[in-house]
Amino acid sequence: MTYSCLVRVSRLIPPHRALVSSLKLSVFLLALLTLACGKKGDPTLASYEKPAAPSGVKAIHRESQIILLWEFPQADEENLKGFHILKALEGDFGKIAFLEKNARSFVDPHVIVNREHRYKIVSESLKGVTRASSELRLLPLAAPNPPGRLSFTIAHDILTITWEKSSEKNVYYIYKSTSPGQYPLAPLNAVPLREPSFRDAFDVNRAMFYTVRTATESPFRDEGLPSEELAINPVELIPSPPENFVALPASDGVYLLWKEPPETWVTGYNVYRKLPGDAAYVSIGAPQTPAFFDGEKAGGRRSYRVTAVGPLKESEPAEIRDVDFAPMQ
Repeated sequence: MTYSCLVRVSRLIPPHRALVSSLKLSVFLLALLTLACGKKGDPTLASYEKPAAPSGVKAIHRESQIILLWEFPQADEENLKGFHILKALEGDFGKIAFLEKNARSFVDPHVIVNREHRYKIVSESLKGVTRASSELRLLPLAAPNPPGRLSFTIAHDILTITWEKSSEKNVYYIYKSTSPGQYPLAPLNAVPLREPSFRDAFDVNRAMFYTVRTATESPFRDEGLPSEELAINPVELIPSPPENFVALPASDGVYLLWKEPPETWVTGYNVYRKLPGDAAYVSIGAPQTPAFFDGEKAGGRRSYRVTAVGPLKESEPAEIRDVDFAPMQ
């Protein structure tokens, strides 16, 4: 009993000498006021309302696992205890797992191919009130073999990945990551690929990793094992050598021209020259465009090389030998 309650009770006890009647009245009032002061209130109907049902339940069959995914309003998590995962192969549903309230996925490692699997996701409130999702049914099929021989080409900032086609009946999903061996659940392509190729934007500033999974046309995908990992690291890329390399002697020097390579990630060029007295080629410039002017006035024959420069490495050189230059007198 709080101090305020005791004060109010003391004021209600009459100060006369009829002790018996006064005590009876005081005990009654004390009990009444104690209940009134200390009562917390009955639970409201709102606290026993059913939680929201998990929605958007879907499944992916990958290798020997079934991955369940669902949606639940984050705003409703405050009064949520968690989720029960129910499964049935035949007959009644049974609980196979309980997950925390922030979970939105579950991996079932126990899969029987060519046998129907049924699932429900049940949300449970802090008061123990439950609400089930709609039932999900799927028939997992045998997963196809992974594709082989992944390769790539790069042209005009477009990366094209190709692989061997496994079967006319199968489709493909491709996955991308910045870390080797760690791929997201969602593939790059929302629509399954029917042909063994995929085009992606090429990022010259970071390494990327790709893998491809063969799947059936089932809405649950039935994905097989991943293909070998394809690593694309810009620092290891070597551009094609420049083509149509020509030297045009003039009275004041030699003009060098060439055709730029097809790789749009080329950052520039290195130009080398070898005069009659030089033991090896010497770097004389690093132009950003496919042209260079050599103003060296020494007469006689000279040779040139030009390479295309990638993010870290340069191409094989294009070469012109024995360019005859006679400076103007």
